[in-house]
Amino acid sequence: MSRSASSQWFKRTRRRGILCTALAIGSLSGSPRLADAQTDAAVARFEIPASSLQLSGDVRSGAYLGVMGRRSAWLGSETGRAELWVHPLKLAGRFELAFRIPDYVDPIRGRDVARRVEIRPELTTIVYSHATFTVRQHILAPLDAPGLLVLLDVQTFRPLEIDVSFRSLLEYAWPGSLGGQYIFWNQDERAFVLSESLRRHSAFIGSPWATSASAHPAHALPDAPSKFTIAVDIDRARREFIPIAIAAGLEPRDSVQARYRRLIANARDLYEEKRRHVTRLREETVSLDSPDDMLDLALEWAKINLDEQVVCNPDLGCGLVAGWGPSGDGARPGFGWFFGGDTAINSFAMSLAGQWTDAAAGLRFLARYQREDGKMPHEISQSAAHIPWFTDFPYPYYHADTTPYWLVALHRYWRASGDEGLLAELWPAARKAFDWCLSVETDGDGIVENTTGGLGAIELGALGEAIHQDIYLAAVWIAALEGMQEMAAARGENDLAAQAAGLRATAAQTLESRYWLDDAGHYAFGILRSGKTNDVLTVWPATAAAFGLFQPDRADRALASLASDRISADWGARMVSTASELYDPMHYNNGAVWPFVTGFVSLGQYAYRRPWSGFPLVDAVKQLTFDWARGRHPELLSGTYYRPLDTAVPQQFFATSMLASPLLAGIIGWEPDAPNGRARLEPQLPPHWDRTRVRNLPVGDTRLDVEMLQAPGGIDVIVKRTGPPIELDFALSLPAGARDVEAAAAPVEGGGAAGRATGNPEIRSTPRETLVRWSVPLTETTTRFLAGWSGGLAVEPPVQALEPGQTSHGLRILDFRFEDEGWLLTVEGSVGHSYEVRLHGQPVRPSGTTPGVVVGQSGESWTQLHVKFEEPGDRAPGAEPAAALPISRAVLTIRLDPVSDP
Repeated sequence: MSRSASSQWFKRTRRRGILCTALAIGSLSGSPRLADAQTDAAVARFEIPASSLQLSGDVRSGAYLGVMGRRSAWLGSETGRAELWVHPLKLAGRFELAFRIPDYVDPIRGRDVARRVEIRPELTTIVYSHATFTVRQHILAPLDAPGLLVLLDVQTFRPLEIDVSFRSLLEYAWPGSLGGQYIFWNQDERAFVLSESLRRHSAFIGSPWATSASAHPAHALPDAPSKFTIAVDIDRARREFIPIAIAAGLEPRDSVQARYRRLIANARDLYEEKRRHVTRLREETVSLDSPDDMLDLALEWAKINLDEQVVCNPDLGCGLVAGWGPSGDGARPGFGWFFGGDTAINSFAMSLAGQWTDAAAGLRFLARYQREDGKMPHEISQSAAHIPWFTDFPYPYYHADTTPYWLVALHRYWRASGDEGLLAELWPAARKAFDWCLSVETDGDGIVENTTGGLGAIELGALGEAIHQDIYLAAVWIAALEGMQEMAAARGENDLAAQAAGLRATAAQTLESRYWLDDAGHYAFGILRSGKTNDVLTVWPATAAAFGLFQPDRADRALASLASDRISADWGARMVSTASELYDPMHYNNGAVWPFVTGFVSLGQYAYRRPWSGFPLVDAVKQLTFDWARGRHPELLSGTYYRPLDTAVPQQFFATSMLASPLLAGIIGWEPDAPNGRARLEPQLPPHWDRTRVRNLPVGDTRLDVEMLQAPGGIDVIVKRTGPPIELDFALSLPAGARDVEAAAAPVEGGGAAGRATGNPEIRSTPRETLVRWSVPLTETTTRFLAGWSGGLAVEPPVQALEPGQTSHGLRILDFRFEDEGWLLTVEGSVGHSYEVRLHGQPVRPSGTTPGVVVGQSGESWTQLHVKFEEPGDRAPGAEPAAALPISRAVLTIRLDPVSDP
């Protein structure tokens, strides 16, 4: 097209736009003209550098993309379509771009030319690519401003127009509603104004570059999309970003109008504020530098995700929501409202990582809406202030577990931070919560009841029929009793502490006497109203294992059952055993894989010193970070195929926290005790991790940086302290069967060689490992721990490289121990499949002839076994015959003998 033809094309399109605009503003202008018109507003280009956390890749159709601030959310897909939220309002859906060039009659839809995404914590970019233009759409949700900002970086050598369209809504989040909404074009602001008859809720969506807009009927929302057009000034676009601003509020329209302007005027400042916030978050919390770079990156994204829980609702205050996802034609943005149980579970990870401000906000928020009788809320809608949420709706308090969970969360936050002020502030709420729990323990067995208290592990399905109490609720309550005992004692309330201790002893006895199924080798799901037990093998006993509540010998058998593929698929833990008639791989409660409970299984495996069963689950949740919504974790997946369910919320925070919690509490073995000036550090590192650094382990005002070096026959650990001295309970896990152990710990003067020894460690051997323990006052800034040994053997945890859509067929380590001068390795795999098992330490060989097992390769300090499962197994370890393995799985126990002295 010639230059003159291009000019004529733009004249025609502008005339069409002016006519549309005149129609739009003729009836409902209603917005006062401001002295400084927006037509000249400019956003000078500024640098948007790549982030070290940046996740980039080709656009995937249907893949979720979310951008969150404290008061707003962009919820959409990588192709560019999105819905716009400024809490508690959904402003619009189907927001998207299209492009017009002289060469084509029809517009080019943005979703058709969206080619690449760049996901950063502070800002996300979608790149639209065409032969005549490249447009980079930078999406910013400001940290604390109620609005959204899009900055378009346009490069083109031909005339270009950009159509911005959306379906207007202006509606409260589920289940609230407004009435009388309408939309009109404000030419002074070059923005659509969404409002309602009382003008108490308003939104502005527009751009100072807009040249025309669509017309709509008066006093109504249109069925058709609202659209405005930006005619790109090519020379100006080389110097400036093209801004699209979205502002809203529950306040007078002129206040929202002023905010709309500030978003544009302060674009760079808002971006820099978000960057500083992310930098602060990363620098002030735990970080990991391990041989697994993807795990290190996943932990950083987990911290970002957990920070994105925080929502500041103008009516309700600041609290933690459960998850994000598009609402489609409805008004339920994933689980983007406040949940008590999720807040508590996620705060466990946040307390360990040092995200204390957000964790405290979540605890305060729930206490603010504690029911008069002491029960903590289960869920609070974003629109709760505008509907009779707490009186007429059934949801606010219908779970029993949220109240003891809140007590556990308060205890763990206090233990990590040493925040006596918050404990004192929330202690009246804690006392009321405790009293409510006592009121729903009616049968004298020490455990609160679903019958009287409400829901626990599950909300629907046959598994929960006729349940009196379930093991999940029981476990959380016992953990809450431990917390109450310690917090009450610290506050000088000795009678309360004694009461909690007595109840805990009774409840623990009930757990072992009523729930343990010796013939089956696992714990029951629950006790029925009839007094019988629900004996189905489920994932839920893992909660009690994660809290360390089981007798060790029983825990070992139960955790072997949970490690089996009947529960633990390659990508995480199923809710119900595949051997159960209740199992349904698509069912929310009866067979889907939840990262949330996967974390509890992993925590349980680590709590009972079974790292070879715990690590693969952490690795699976790590891979979720990158395989679906980039940087996010889905709520749940199919039990049969590695794929999220279509109904799954794509960004679920208790899925994210169950990467961080087992990583920090399990693999790193971190347990702070700030009120007593102590911390526990008992790493259970994979034996092939030669060098691991952990930075900023927090306990009160103290931070520890830890560097761990592993080599055959030796471990060297350097602990550096900043802040007040603490007592460190430190333990090293040496290979099972290690001999001639020598160990020492000493302060390091000037960061050089170790000084005088700080005392002899305790050395204790078990069939699983040799533990070397110290209790060391960290009075010097640097302390070194050394251990050396000969012999011994450790198994490398098997991990599965996951492919979307695959079935579960990976290797499971069910048991590993030193016995009679050799080692017993129990593994489960798929019949007809071959696996490599790598062992570190003493060279070994299978004893006698074990079908399907041969030594593949070996070295001075390692052995690789080749294991093929040739025959189906008929029984899972520790299980009764009725709990048979699927015909496709088999179990082998391999005796390993030393080849020679090392």
